[in-house]
Amino acid sequence: MKNKKYFIIKKNKFLGNYRYTIHNDTLYDMESAMRKILALDTLNEDRENTSYHFQEVDLNIVPNDEVKEEKDNQEEMPF
Repeated sequence: MKNKKYFIIKKNKFLGNYRYTIHNDTLYDMESAMRKILALDTLNEDRENTSYHFQEVDLNIVPNDEVKEEKDNQEEMPF
């Protein structure tokens, strides 16, 4: 369970529509994610329209070699 990483998802309702965003665009371990959600929920003044959830991230979807190759293959802009 130490290897698992999680995103904190912010669910926000506005004019009847839901918007989902990843909090701080950061991966967290389980303990850090739970602590962060607890803090965010404690500070949340608009519980009717905003909530926080965590989602496990599957790190096996894209092998690290492919990510590294894509970064290496990017060309610099001419300006």
